[in-house]
Amino acid sequence: CDERRVVAEWAGVYVYAAPYRNIMEDAEWKKGAKHLYREIYQETGSGDFGIQVAGGPLFRCHSSILQQAGGFIGKIRQFGKVLPREVDSYEVPAPKDYFKEHGYFHLLGDLQAIQFSQPIERSALGDPLQKLKNQNADPKKPGYTTAHFIGGTTTAIKRADPFFLAERYKVECDCERMAELLRFVYQGQMSFFDVRPETDRDREVLTQNMLCMCVDAEKYSIDRLYTKILYWFGNECYDIIGERCFADAFYHLQHFEVSVTEEFSRQMLVRTVTGEMLDGREEFRAVSRDPRWSSLPVDFVEDTLSYDGIPICSETEVLGLIERWNANADKKKDHIVRLLCCFRPDEETQQIFISWLTNMGWLMPDGSVPDVPELLGLRKIVNGGLKGKPPRRNVQDSGPLGAEEQGDDNDLMFIHYKGSSAVASGCSFSLGSQQRLLQAEPIRVSGLQRMRLVLSNPRVPLWDPEHEVFVGLSYGEGRYFGYLCSCTAFSGIFSVRALASAAPAPNAPAHLTGSGNKVEFDLALEVQVQRANMVVVCKLSVIFANLTVTEEHFQITYETLAYGPGLRFQVVTTGLGDEEVDVQLAWVGGGGPANDVEVNTGSVDFD
Repeated sequence: CDERRVVAEWAGVYVYAAPYRNIMEDAEWKKGAKHLYREIYQETGSGDFGIQVAGGPLFRCHSSILQQAGGFIGKIRQFGKVLPREVDSYEVPAPKDYFKEHGYFHLLGDLQAIQFSQPIERSALGDPLQKLKNQNADPKKPGYTTAHFIGGTTTAIKRADPFFLAERYKVECDCERMAELLRFVYQGQMSFFDVRPETDRDREVLTQNMLCMCVDAEKYSIDRLYTKILYWFGNECYDIIGERCFADAFYHLQHFEVSVTEEFSRQMLVRTVTGEMLDGREEFRAVSRDPRWSSLPVDFVEDTLSYDGIPICSETEVLGLIERWNANADKKKDHIVRLLCCFRPDEETQQIFISWLTNMGWLMPDGSVPDVPELLGLRKIVNGGLKGKPPRRNVQDSGPLGAEEQGDDNDLMFIHYKGSSAVASGCSFSLGSQQRLLQAEPIRVSGLQRMRLVLSNPRVPLWDPEHEVFVGLSYGEGRYFGYLCSCTAFSGIFSVRALASAAPAPNAPAHLTGSGNKVEFDLALEVQVQRANMVVVCKLSVIFANLTVTEEHFQITYETLAYGPGLRFQVVTTGLGDEEVDVQLAWVGGGGPANDVEVNTGSVDFD
């Protein structure tokens, strides 16, 4: 079967025409389009399709080239405002002057010999003094007419205008971004891809430009550019713009999902944000430790936690991510149950999962689920509904003995010690006498950290008054600061007392509520920037129900923080004897509430 189609038949002779240009013709066409790009800035250009930015210059484009860019020309007609096809060069800002005024210096290289296309009185060849004088209209300029507002066009003479446009539209778009869109249409390139920022401000500007270009490429249906930008965000941008700007870009793109105009484009965006952008361990940590993690919609988090390539060391990290998403304890139970379906247990993690449910109060001592409407889906999970897909271990973990050396790759962050021996690592533990939990990765930089603790003893109905648990920070051998947690004489009321290695006795207690054998609260650590005397002030707060119960300040030296032992969260039990206390830990924030985070990349218009 001949792939060509018959277009005519005459005298028994068939004439064939290829439905598409061959490779050589296509290459020649693209080569010609690249040269034509610089013509769009010329007033004497050969373009027949005018795109004028509101308040900016006119781009004289070529409709035959714009039609090759998918639906771009149709979107210009859809979103643009129709303007008269005749252009008065005196009413439209000159590209060179406009670019200099707005700081678009990288676009000046495309304005080769543009002054020669200007009228003599506006070009560099004119007398500068003549520009200050009132001049009569040039009767020889293209489109000049003798029509007057009194006499109208009757008996008027009009010169031919060889630069008359077939169509002309005004679009509400940034001039620099429209120029880059047209550069990609003509040349298949965009200058922002070649930018390598050196300062934080440059990284913020590049991030803002790429986000806006992504919005514009989708809005104007330049699919090749949209795909290329998403690839840049998913595979290249972290090394270029850094961790903070990467996290900002992630959450901006997630917000952009609701404004995408095409379903196929939306699916591409979701795949990039929930998949490619989170393939690397560092990228995943930058996003999941951001306080905005708790603001993500449940559908988005479910897609992320269901991703087979999620960079985690163990399935227990999924429980920590769910806990961090519910940092403000404001999520619906049925939403949390949906996310628990993303957990893939095995023999090793099944018990941790059961302990997690027990500490949440969602599993009775006999293993049954309470008869609560929001927990109906949990029964299927407990009865084996999670079996199917294998657990994910996409990041190598050195285990408890080597977790301190490779703490950067262990998001669980805690090691269980019996005496001086490390026996386990994870997020859920049972602590006995002479045992402790220690953060694997020391804190060495200023910032905010927030950790949620659940202390319980489900084996007895009431907490033993002799059992006390120290939760706080260690910053060297025999040096610590934190709170001593114990029950009071009133059932379900617990006390926390500040305790430091430099103080002879605990401070006065502050109180919070729990149940008979369980208490849950958050520890928030604020590490300030070092002062002139190289002293670092730290603040440790106890937060219950999103309210600060108590807070205390302590000081360490900058040398201890940066080069010494650093700061490590730790949990130590006292007065247990042969009994045990269950401890569950979860990082619920790498830096303060979401509304305290300042996004410096500027506003991105998704409307």
